Amino acid sequence: MNKELEELEKYRNSLRNVLGILGFLLPPFTLFFNVKFGYANPAGVLSSISATHYSSGYILFEGLVLLTAAVLMCYRGYDIKDRIVTKLAGLGAITLVLFPCALDGTEPWNFMMLPQKITNTVHLAGAGLFFASLIYMIAFQFTKTTEGNVISPKSRKWRRNVLYRVCAVLMFVGLAFGFGGKAAFDWRYCVFAGEWIALWSFSPAWLTKGGAIPFLRDI
Repeated sequence: MNKELEELEKYRNSLRNVLGILGFLLPPFTLFFNVKFGYANPAGVLSSISATHYSSGYILFEGLVLLTAAVLMCYRGYDIKDRIVTKLAGLGAITLVLFPCALDGTEPWNFMMLPQKITNTVHLAGAGLFFASLIYMIAFQFTKTTEGNVISPKSRKWRRNVLYRVCAVLMFVGLAFGFGGKAAFDWRYCVFAGEWIALWSFSPAWLTKGGAIPFLRDI
C-alpha cells in the first residue's frame, strides 16, 4: 500500500511540475512568437496574452493553454476540494480558449463564429474562473496540513506556506494591476504585464509543491 501511495505522489508531483513549467513558459513564448513571427498580426495583439488568439502565433498560445487545462483536469489532489478546484481551473482554461477575447479591428474568429461582444464576456468569465481557482488552490489548499499537526516556525513546511501565500497575493496583485492599471495608466501593455506577473507567480508555487525546489522539499 505504501508503494502505491509513493507512486501516486510521484504522479501528482509530475503533474505539478508540468503545470509550473507551462505557467513559466506561456508569457515569454507568447511574446517571442508574436514579435518574431508577427508579420500578419493585427494592431494591439500584445494588449493581453489572450489577444494572441488573433496573431500568427495563436497555435502556440492555444496549445499551451489547452495542455494546461488537460493537466489540471487529470490532477488528483488529496481531497475532494483539490479535485473540484483544479477541474474548475481546467474548465476556465478551456473556456477562455474556445471563447476568445475581443480585439478592436478584427473580425469574429471562433468555433461558433459568435460576435466578439458575446465571446469576450464568456472569455472573461473563463479567465476569472481559471485564475480565481488557482489562487484559491495555492493560498488555501497547498497550505493545509494533516489535522492536528503544528507547523514549527522556520521549518520547511512553514517556508513553503509563506511562499504559497506570497505567490497567491502576487497573482492577485498582478491581475489587479493589469486590469485596473489599464484604466488608470492607459498603458497598452498593462494587461499583458499583469498576466505575466500572475503566471510567473503561479509557476514557483506549483514547482515547490511538486518538489522541484530542493531546499523546500520534504525530507
